[in-house]
Amino acid sequence: MDQLPQVEFEGDAWYRAVPPAAVPVPAVHMPSDLHGARAILSDPAVGTVYDLRVLGDIQHHGTTPTAAVVPEIDYWRTKIYPGRPVHPRHIPLADLSIEHRLPYQPPEAGELPAPPPQTTDPGYLMRRLAPRPDHPGARTPIPARAAGNLHGRRIIQVNPLGFTWDLRAISEPFENDQHDIVVNLTSAHEYYAWLLAGFDPNPKPIGIWLLWTE
Repeated sequence: MDQLPQVEFEGDAWYRAVPPAAVPVPAVHMPSDLHGARAILSDPAVGTVYDLRVLGDIQHHGTTPTAAVVPEIDYWRTKIYPGRPVHPRHIPLADLSIEHRLPYQPPEAGELPAPPPQTTDPGYLMRRLAPRPDHPGARTPIPARAAGNLHGRRIIQVNPLGFTWDLRAISEPFENDQHDIVVNLTSAHEYYAWLLAGFDPNPKPIGIWLLWTE
């Protein structure tokens, strides 16, 4: 699992912390070192492509800065099989956004964390509406227990020191021998090594009440 950030939560209610959203920031406004960054492609009047990664440095074709992007699985392919070729697309920066994780804002002393979004709230959809189909939206975490399916999804774990990011669910919720409802988790790297090469993903069962998904 990834190293935990050194973040303290107020009192003993650390398990109530709500992970911050990842918001799209135009790539042209980001630092030039974007290798490995999660990217979103906007295809005008068509839609958006998520789950992309930037490979290498920004390039210039004439006066147009571009980035080489690949699907998430090909990004991890370069990690698991170094030297094996992949075939990136060279996209103008003007058509790309980069996922930027907002900082965690702990509640004031004595206050409870802000409640998570209620996906059953009729107003929830209206608040999520994009101005056009190629406009990317924020990835706002929701409780894992509220998601219809978890297998393969990005997972965030809440723990006493903060959040553990870049996890993947490799099971649906199940009841363990202690009658706790848990989900088998692994790191993103281990997930793709399992998917691409069949390596042991080293799963760890974690209580669903500590998990969020995007």
